[in-house]
Amino acid sequence: MMQKLQPWVLPLARERPPVIRVPALCERYERFLLDAYGVLVDGSGPLPGAAEFIERLISMGRDFVIVSNDASRLPSTAAARYRRFGLQVEERHILTSGSLVGPYLRQESLLDCPCIVLGPADSRTYVEQAGAHIVAPDDPSAEVIIVCDDGGYPFLQTIEAALSTAIHRLDRGDSLHLVLPNPDRIYPQSSGKVGLAAGSVALVIEDALEQRFGAAAPRFTRLGKPHQPIYMAAFQRLGNPPRERIAMIGDQLHTDIAGANAARIDSVLIGTGVSALSRTFVDTAQPTWLLDDLLV
Repeated sequence: MMQKLQPWVLPLARERPPVIRVPALCERYERFLLDAYGVLVDGSGPLPGAAEFIERLISMGRDFVIVSNDASRLPSTAAARYRRFGLQVEERHILTSGSLVGPYLRQESLLDCPCIVLGPADSRTYVEQAGAHIVAPDDPSAEVIIVCDDGGYPFLQTIEAALSTAIHRLDRGDSLHLVLPNPDRIYPQSSGKVGLAAGSVALVIEDALEQRFGAAAPRFTRLGKPHQPIYMAAFQRLGNPPRERIAMIGDQLHTDIAGANAARIDSVLIGTGVSALSRTFVDTAQPTWLLDDLLV
């Protein structure tokens, strides 16, 4: 007997989070975690109100950490770039997912393992500073593949070489470790344009390995937002204040807001990046507040 189909019903949206403005936000919280792309900058430069917002935080004595999934720039490189954009940001204000690679390799006893690193020069520096050894994408001795960025290398050629190396290694029955500092799949390049990020590269590699090895295929260990290692490092950078005094400002629900929810801090979804404020919040991470932009 054919089963009777049930009518499809649109899930009820949660109550929309309230809108907040910059002055009230700065009065309410003492410490801030700030995403970079889509909040302070995009691929073309600073976003409206970003420089003034940083100045307001500094003048009010509000400490902040820019918690970025970007693993393509060292904190020193990023700080110099922000200052060129007119933002009063120092190296101590910046925590990148790339800075978590060295501690992770050390924790997993992988520092002596040959590593393939996909990313520009600063990405490789993160690995070299940890004392690990970097090899070419087609080096059969590679035991670790670290996807830091979608740029800094011949895209298709390098991904295919790293994937082939991974398959040959797994075919031999050897172990393989996959590390993804930046789980972002897309990022805002400029107004109306988005670009692919490292998370999309990792998904391509994971899918290809699953096609060959099924459920036994290895998957990437993700270090950046929304995963907790980067939040724990940020709290430590701020001196581990009470969580109710901290707010995360981000533009992506599945990284910034979901990570803040898991870390049990308030969150602010800003409308200048990837996630639209006009969307419904059904089966998604729920921000505490909505913020149109950083303009006062």
